[in-house]
Amino acid sequence: MNFKKKPISLVCYNQKGGVGKSFCSSWLAYLLATGGIDGTKEKKKVVLVDLDSQQNASKTFLPMQKRSGLPYALPPKHPDFIEGDPDNGTWNGYSTSSDILFDRQFAYYPVEGVENLKVLPSEGRVDRLNEVMHQDGFIPLISQLAELFLETEAELGEVDIFIFDTPPSKTSICEGFLAKCSHVLVPTQLEFDSVESVPLLMENIRIYNETRDEPIKIAGIIPNLVRSSSMTNTELEQYTKLVSDVYEYQKTMTIDYDVVPEDFFLVNRVIFKPRHKPDDLSTVFNLKKDPKATKEMSDLYDFVLSRLEMTS
Repeated sequence: MNFKKKPISLVCYNQKGGVGKSFCSSWLAYLLATGGIDGTKEKKKVVLVDLDSQQNASKTFLPMQKRSGLPYALPPKHPDFIEGDPDNGTWNGYSTSSDILFDRQFAYYPVEGVENLKVLPSEGRVDRLNEVMHQDGFIPLISQLAELFLETEAELGEVDIFIFDTPPSKTSICEGFLAKCSHVLVPTQLEFDSVESVPLLMENIRIYNETRDEPIKIAGIIPNLVRSSSMTNTELEQYTKLVSDVYEYQKTMTIDYDVVPEDFFLVNRVIFKPRHKPDDLSTVFNLKKDPKATKEMSDLYDFVLSRLEMTS
């Protein structure tokens, strides 16, 4: 009998905005699909699902289209769409992550130059759904849709890992996907509000795990956007608090590994700043001119790969 391995589902989540969720989602999607910084590791089949109305992850990988009068970008017409083809059914040639929430037909977009990476972009209006679905009562509904999506993809057996980029704030959409994912990655700044949100998130995970056969695993809590390679006194204070808070929850949740990487954080480097996507993504994800940035991203890749148990 041929058993298909269930794909990993990694949600990049922190209810605090500006902590680097899209940054981590995009970099990990690219590195997992291309075999790491030097391209020598096993290339995974990756789908990046953008649930954030800011569309930063979508704009990184796809030629999103601006339309006059719209405050968001639209995805391009899918390259596989053939006008008038009877097999189209109700599909109009455009696909976004909101199609999952409405249980509609969709197709992943290929990423030019990265064979193993596909993207399901944000429609840019996820906020309107958050306004409607912000009540806790919608979490089970969205969880069911997320579970159906993941079960269907598991049957197809064509993807190794799904990475979900989420918007800032605690919404029913975020919580619905979090409740059904296999892993969560938590970027955080070393400032009070960001650090305070981490134990709240871990408590949510603990509650969800009470009703799950397989618990959600915390892939890591990543200190990000540190001002320099030497922490300021304030950052060091918040880092110490973060490690202490996380350690207490590790005991509660019986986690026997380091959730916060030891002696590791990502510095707020110019080379990591968002840029307009050129035709060649290898120039966007190019760290050769900055060895310190290269080491940081290589360490992040190795750490997450290990936590996902996807080492080759």
